[in-house]
Amino acid sequence: LVAKEVYLPQCGYTMYYHEREAVVDGKGKFDQDKRNLNQPTILFFHGITQRSEDLAGFIASLDIPPHVRILCPEQMGHGRDIDNRLRADPDNFTLPTHHLMLESNCEFLDVVNCSSNTNSFGISLGGAACYYLQHHRPDIIKRTVLVSPAILCCVDKGLVNGIREGTNNFCCFESRHDVKLLMRDLSTGRDDYTREKWDPVPQFFLESVYRQSKKGAPAGHFRALLLNLLANTDSPFSAMKDVDADSHRLVMWPEKDRIINYEEGKRFFEVSSSGGDFASKSSNTEFESITDCGHIFHSDGRGILDIIKPRVRDYLLDFIQDDI
Repeated sequence: LVAKEVYLPQCGYTMYYHEREAVVDGKGKFDQDKRNLNQPTILFFHGITQRSEDLAGFIASLDIPPHVRILCPEQMGHGRDIDNRLRADPDNFTLPTHHLMLESNCEFLDVVNCSSNTNSFGISLGGAACYYLQHHRPDIIKRTVLVSPAILCCVDKGLVNGIREGTNNFCCFESRHDVKLLMRDLSTGRDDYTREKWDPVPQFFLESVYRQSKKGAPAGHFRALLLNLLANTDSPFSAMKDVDADSHRLVMWPEKDRIINYEEGKRFFEVSSSGGDFASKSSNTEFESITDCGHIFHSDGRGILDIIKPRVRDYLLDFIQDDI
């Protein structure tokens, strides 16, 4: 993956992203100045507080064939947008809204000549971005994998209240203890005393997360960003049910997710279950649960990306046309 940037003239915004260009027989095949309609492409969307390169390890583990182009756009208010825009001119920095994120992602597809043979993956905030992007650009995105997508009505109500009231410092750490609580919440919950691995990560990792959070963004940035996104009441972002019933997608949801609520996710996609099998009223939606797992960590300490990797790979590599 190579770090790149591109200017989006309609949005008046510089988009940062990572790309692995497609290679066939040891030679680069893709010409960025010309859209190849059949070029197999996969988009990856990161979660809240992350940078585009944070998905690099997961992408590498998928062992995606070299003829597939890979794009990882960095979302507004994250990563190099913080480095180059917020820190450089804080007085004129505007917090992103769902509409701004959607508009920038849509224009990004056009500016980098993304093909109409594209599948995509998104987790948490990236899952919501991925969901709405497929809805708005079905001409490009054909299949998506959504992992605990942070669709507004699915965000856990207790978490939302805690962020608004200041009793939960989710991603807005004021102490090392906040980091410890978050990691437990990213597992099966800070109050779940039954899980096999009480703290999903070792103490030294908590310290590195805390120190990095102080460097990664100015104090209060991600809290302000979260509150701004949670306040969104515009359509379609405020919808209580699936607004894109025809799209092909795989939805994967941890049953003990304390960040993006599993039951709300089933309601949103109108999912019913029988004998352990799930069915959605959206005929092209495949819904799968991940037992004994939280937003990021399984109760035994495994990471969710390691658990879902084989299924994600199979789904993402199923292109409408793959004759390159």
